[in-house]
Amino acid sequence: MSQPIAVLEKAFLVLETVDKLGRTATLKELTEATGLPKPTLYRILQTLVDLGYVDQDSARSRYGLSLRLRQLARGGDDFEELRQKMLPVMENLHRKFNETINLGVLQLNHVYYVHFIETTQNLRWQVRPGSRDPFYCTALGRAVVAHLPEKQRKQLLNRIVFEQRTPSTPTNREEVERLLAETEERGWAYDDQENDLGVSCFGVPLFDPDGEVVASLSISVPQSRLTPDLRDEIISALLAVRHAALGSESSVVEGVPT
Repeated sequence: MSQPIAVLEKAFLVLETVDKLGRTATLKELTEATGLPKPTLYRILQTLVDLGYVDQDSARSRYGLSLRLRQLARGGDDFEELRQKMLPVMENLHRKFNETINLGVLQLNHVYYVHFIETTQNLRWQVRPGSRDPFYCTALGRAVVAHLPEKQRKQLLNRIVFEQRTPSTPTNREEVERLLAETEERGWAYDDQENDLGVSCFGVPLFDPDGEVVASLSISVPQSRLTPDLRDEIISALLAVRHAALGSESSVVEGVPT
């Protein structure tokens, strides 16, 4: 029994150290901060990554506490509050368009799907809460990152390791910077089959009362159903959500055309 207890103590030491640092950290930094041997620390970190309590960025060089762990520590209140606040909005959008509606948050270099409402139509794009995609090739991710403070945005860009998800996936930093600039200027994000073949996605950022971006909302549409008129209607509806969400305590639902 002594060995498992010792390993458990070391695992909590690692989690507490990452939390105290208040940022992502490299294996070397955590080795110095914890005093643990690098091979031991690496095995513990990989186990925590596999369990979903630690996130490893796409470059596999930095570690940070996961959204799952933070929500567990807070009793899930923040997660549930966001979901409950946006659920009526998502339901309104779903009734209007009958396309898949997604709610996401940023964690390290990925966007996590907090909630979704799937289209009832036969051709659909499926996602599950808790899954994640790189921020740079998704409308959900770009909608958030484009509205982050410049320093934080640059840190994310510095850590990208590009993955060719489809032939349209961005493959260099300059292209991502251009897409983020376009997203910030127009107020909505667009993913044109860059994360999944045959699927386009439109997204907008969601802000807290202090004006900080905290999440994003998107609508995913198969290319075969995306007409110019539908595109315009989706963008208009999402912008209405965004502007309503920026209000103090006004009802976000009222901003959604039905």
